[in-house]
Parts: sequence; structure tokens; C-alpha cells
Amino acid sequence: MDESDEALLRRVVGGDEQALELLYARHAAVLLRYAVQLTRDRGLAEEALQDTFVAVWQGAAARFAGGSTVRTWLFGICRRQAAKRIRSSPPPALPLDAAASVPSALATPDEVALARADVTAVGAAMARLPAGHREVLHLVFAAELPLAEIATVLDIPLGTVKSRLFNARAALARALPQLTAKEAGR
Repeated sequence: MDESDEALLRRVVGGDEQALELLYARHAAVLLRYAVQLTRDRGLAEEALQDTFVAVWQGAAARFAGGSTVRTWLFGICRRQAAKRIRSSPPPALPLDAAASVPSALATPDEVALARADVTAVGAAMARLPAGHREVLHLVFAAELPLAEIATVLDIPLGTVKSRLFNARAALARALPQLTAKEAGR
């Protein structure tokens, strides 16, 4: 049976490189997507991801307090690493290809509406959202983190996460063309 993330982290603290590789294999893809969303630059995102796992290896694992899941904790480290790279320059626009390649498990009504909308319109609407709203949408839909864990990653109250999510969805709904009755009936 697969080891838990917590067990792997304990092995990392003991110097087990294979445990670090397993953590990387489990979480790197979603962390990279998150870092790309934050930095809007694939190269900077890859550096943030690399530095996230370097930090884990160089001692951050020993400081894991268990107040959240390991996955949530990794998101927090990745967020801080990405922030280091974007402080001095404004982020470039995120390519629309990244939005189109986000996998979805089960489609919610919001996701169905977004999937039917023109990708260009979605990209333009997302680009007009405040950074905090884009980040919450990414963590909810792409990273699939629970709202309480998003609050931990962003270091904001749960109510603020809920408010940002509500406002971001409302802004997207206003910005996107309305579905026709025919599309809504499919």
C-alpha cells in the first residue's frame, strides 16, 4: 500500500531521497500548475517548484507541524517561492492553452457553463479578475483544495475565501456571454 504523505515526510527528515522523489511525483504537477497561475511564467513557475522541494529537503520537512495536510503545506511553500519571483516585475498574461488543459473530474453546473463558453472569452474574463480572485478559482477548480485548506494556504480567514470565490464566480458570470436556451437545454 502507498505510504501517506506524512510518512514520506518523516522519511525525508531522515534523509531518504526516495521519499522526496515520491512526494515530488505525487504533487509536482498540481503545484506547477499553481505556480504557473501565480507567476504567469513557466520558467519562473518551474524555479518555484524546484525551490519548494529544495526547501523541503533542506529542513522545512522537520518544521512541518501537522496543522494541515502535507499537500496544503506544500502549496504554502510553493506560494511563498512563487511570490519571491514575482515581487520585482508584473506578471505576464497566462496562455489560454493552460486554462484549456486543466483536467476536470465531475463537471459542476459552473464548470459546464465555463466549458461551453468560448475559451477566448473565459481567458479574457479571468484576466480581468483581481489576482486574489484568480488564485482562489485556481485553488478550487485546478488544485481541488477544500476551502478550509485554501484559507490555510493563503493565510486568510475562511469567510474571505468564500467571499472571493463568490465574487469571482459572479464576475465571470457577468463577463461571459449568456448561454442560449438551446445550449442550456442540452
